[in-house]
Amino acid sequence: MINQIKLLESCWHISPPWGQAMPPLAVQMLEKVFLSNSDLPGYCCGVHWEGQEWIYAILCLGEMLYLPSKEFHRTNVFKNSTAPTQAFQLGDIVEVDFSEQPTRRIIQGIFSLKNNWLYGVEWCPPVVGERASNQSRLIWLADIDLVKAWV
Repeated sequence: MINQIKLLESCWHISPPWGQAMPPLAVQMLEKVFLSNSDLPGYCCGVHWEGQEWIYAILCLGEMLYLPSKEFHRTNVFKNSTAPTQAFQLGDIVEVDFSEQPTRRIIQGIFSLKNNWLYGVEWCPPVVGERASNQSRLIWLADIDLVKAWV
């Protein structure tokens, strides 16, 4: 049992929560979508991994909705934006300066906010036997806070 705990402690920060192959996204960033229950239009401006699925940030009528893919339909129409190109992609391993030693983390979320990109990384390790909690383990950082890690 001790070896399993040591293994978890040594690799939690670079092990994708989705396993070896990252599940595909249902919609791309800044793509127009229609909400399933009302046919209201919105735009995808973010995504992060939660539980066992991607949760999408959909801007609709000035409100941010956080929905799984079954709650909307894609259109393949994209919003014109002056946002710069993303510096990192989902699944990239980056170094974050949380303490004296930079630590490696995996990008588990991306969000567009006021023409800037934010990237979600875990800030604390999972707890063995952890149950779902309301507190997110993701912290959102700008690209200047991250450095691409070479594995």
